[in-house]
Amino acid sequence: MAREDIPLVWVMMGVAGSGKTTAGRLLAARLECDFLEGDRRHSAANLQKMAAQTPLTDADRQQWLDAIADDIHRAIDLKRETVITCSALKQAHRQRLMDLGPVQLMWLKLPESDLRRRLTQRENHYMQADLLVSQLADFEAIGPEEPILEVDAAQPPSDVMDQIWRQAVERYPNLKQAWWQR
Repeated sequence: MAREDIPLVWVMMGVAGSGKTTAGRLLAARLECDFLEGDRRHSAANLQKMAAQTPLTDADRQQWLDAIADDIHRAIDLKRETVITCSALKQAHRQRLMDLGPVQLMWLKLPESDLRRRLTQRENHYMQADLLVSQLADFEAIGPEEPILEVDAAQPPSDVMDQIWRQAVERYPNLKQAWWQR
């Protein structure tokens, strides 16, 4: 398998509380690559809106998705393997990210009760449990035509990482090689 057949950008996706940051950092460490927190691409206005427990609209998300797309373009142009987090709740968002090039999306799925529990345990975070309802309402189910790896995120982080790695290696066998040999 040639390098072009292995994604350069891995997008860890899911609703708030699904563990995108934790799983993303673990995958980046495993791949020995860059990690970018997609939430840091939100504008100050978006952060203030969410902190006030006001759901984002599609218009609010546009600048954020543009910034994530710019990060993906930069990683691809520089040929720098990167893991980035992005909720990618809507099919159009996911398609836009996949259309950018060698990108693999991974969906961290979790029951609503677990998501709510995780969000209520967060301290000093703008995204609180009250916004979970809006995120779940905005989420468009992943269709069978979408080549997205789905992971049961209800497990401990190391088990989630094991699931991600097994599925990634199954799809991209050359991942078993060191990054400089792929």
